[in-house]
Amino acid sequence: MQQQKKSTYALCFILGLLLVIFCGFYVFMGSKAAWSALAGSGANGIGQVYFLLKMRGPRRVLAPKAALRYFYRSELLKIALMLAALVLFLSVFSLNMWIVFITFVMVQCISSFAPLLYTRA
Repeated sequence: MQQQKKSTYALCFILGLLLVIFCGFYVFMGSKAAWSALAGSGANGIGQVYFLLKMRGPRRVLAPKAALRYFYRSELLKIALMLAALVLFLSVFSLNMWIVFITFVMVQCISSFAPLLYTRA
């Protein structure tokens, strides 16, 4: 139960981060930069949210080999989903490539440590 609470907090943290990034770029750099930031952080956020929801899914106890296979399959699908979202956003919209890349990497770095924010020392 505690693990579900951590993943829910991490999910809310990631979604809040996407909103803050979009608003910050809109205020300081304008509309095109904001949409570019949303595309980069959103593509990463889509994958992270998918993975968090997928890891909360199985309620049954799996054998170690099956659990590891489930984890790696989910990770592979997350990466494919992120790449597909990036390709879609970059091909459909006129975006600033540097901002898309910077926000993609920034959200990846921050969301990797998001679950650690909710652990007790």
